[in-house]
Formats: sequence, structure tokens, C-alpha cells
Amino acid sequence: MKSAVKEVTTFGDMVNFKRLEKFKNYPVECLVLNEREAKLCKVLNINTLGKLAATPVNKALTIRNLWHRSVKSLMRKLCDFVTNWEEVEREFLDTPFKEILQKMARFVPEKERVFFIRRYFYGETLNEIGKDYGFTREAVRQKLLKAKRSLQTPNWEKLITLYLKIHIAPLIKDAEGRLLPKEEVRTRLKEAFKDYLPVACATFILLEQLYFENKRTECAKIVRLARKILENEVKCTFDSHYRRICRQGEIGKKIRMLRKLQGWTQADLAKQVGCARITVNMWEQGRSIPKGKNLERIAKTFGLPKEALVMG
Repeated sequence: MKSAVKEVTTFGDMVNFKRLEKFKNYPVECLVLNEREAKLCKVLNINTLGKLAATPVNKALTIRNLWHRSVKSLMRKLCDFVTNWEEVEREFLDTPFKEILQKMARFVPEKERVFFIRRYFYGETLNEIGKDYGFTREAVRQKLLKAKRSLQTPNWEKLITLYLKIHIAPLIKDAEGRLLPKEEVRTRLKEAFKDYLPVACATFILLEQLYFENKRTECAKIVRLARKILENEVKCTFDSHYRRICRQGEIGKKIRMLRKLQGWTQADLAKQVGCARITVNMWEQGRSIPKGKNLERIAKTFGLPKEALVMG
């Protein structure tokens, strides 16, 4: 490994320098550094991508107890970022709002991706996720923190802010940049997201958690306002019975309450959905979770959008 690294003179030898020019002042945190890589950059006083690209590899190799894979990993991450980020930006800015979470999930590390999807796409609790993988609630929480950190880099925050200014701000502000009256904003948001209100609401909630919590920027105000309005609209979508059910965090509890409202037995529901009675029993006890086609069939049986079951 040492000999392979020594053949390269600087960290940026694999990078196209014309492309690097645009990113040279980006903070090095954009590369989603692990603990060893962050320590290496701190020791070498590297804080931007341009400085990293210009740093001699031999200088890094003089550091005592250096893990040499960190050098190779940093070189690869720098090259991948400079080569691909412009294309990622273009694709993301053209993405429909309802698909933002799917697009972001692709950039979560593979080991944490399934936890991110189950938590934020399907609204499952930490305990529910942990049961399926033999993890404690705290272990799942730590994995979700890693997943969130991979998206909380300066480049992602900048891209999300730009997306909001292009696609969401026109729904909330007038031509002069002033906030519209709340009722007009409500009407515009309902019209824009009428086919996927719960998904849009979940997206705003996650964006607020990732980038705008406790901030007073214009984009933070936009996200908070949209989140509050959509939360109220999602609640008003259902009558009082369904609203009480949909506040339940666990899918199994929702299914049981919906079934009892209809006056059905577990066998009746199983017949409607097209599965075995024991399967319905396991769902209601929280021993398994309906996914895919079963989830869609359950929602259709009760006349609810799928998101009403999966959102906490």
C-alpha cells in the first residue's frame, strides 16, 4: 500500500484541475470524512478542497501512526466529488419535490441506507427497525445519525437551499420577495402537493431536521411555514377517527384500530388483503411489518393513502 501511494505526488493528481477550479474553496467536509480522514486533514491543516489537492502525499506519509488507506480514500473521494458533483446538482435541481428523499437516499452510505429509508420513508420507529436486525434502539439511532451526517455537508446544504429558492419560494413569496398571506400560501401548497400531501410533509420535516433547525434564515422560515401548514392539512384529510389512528407510531396499531372500526375479524381483513390470518395477527402484534404490495392493499382496503399508514 505504501509503495502505491508514494508514486503519486499530491492528493489532487487524479483530479481534472479545470473542474477543480470551481470547487477549490469548498470546505473539505464536503467529502464526508470518516474519523481517520478528518484527523489527517486536521493534522495537515487542510480546510478546503483546493488545499487538499495541492498537499503533497509525502507530507501525509510523515505523520506517525498514519493509516495509509486514509490517503488513498481521500484521493478517491476528492476525484469522485470533483468529477460528479456538477451532474448531481443538475439532476437534483430537476427532481420533482416528491422524489427528493429518494434522490438523497442514494448518497447515504450503503450500510446506513436501509435504516434511513425505513425511518424517514416509512415512518417506522427505532424499536421496529431494531427488532428486524437484532439492534438496540440506541444502535439504530447511531446509524441514523451517521446517515444524516453524510447529507449535512456544506455542498448539500447549499444545494437544498438553491432548490428551495427555485421551486418552493415562488409558492410562498410574491414577485418582490415578501411572504404572502398565510391563507394564500395554504391554497398554493395544497394545489402544488395535492396528490402527495403526506410525502411533501415528511420531506419538509426531514429537511428542517437536517439543515434548518434553530436557524433564522429565509429558507428556514419557508421550510417551517410549509411544514406547519402541510401537517395541518394532512391531519384534516381524515375524520376524527382516522386522525386518532394515524397519530399512532406503529403500523400494527393502526391496522388493528382500522379493522375494529370496520367491525372485521382478522380473518375478514386477511381475505380482503389476500393473505393468511396469521399474517394479519403478526402485523397487529408488531412481530412483522407489511411492505410493498401488502401495504398498498391494506391502504386500499381501508380507503386511505399509503402514507397515512407509514407516517408517525
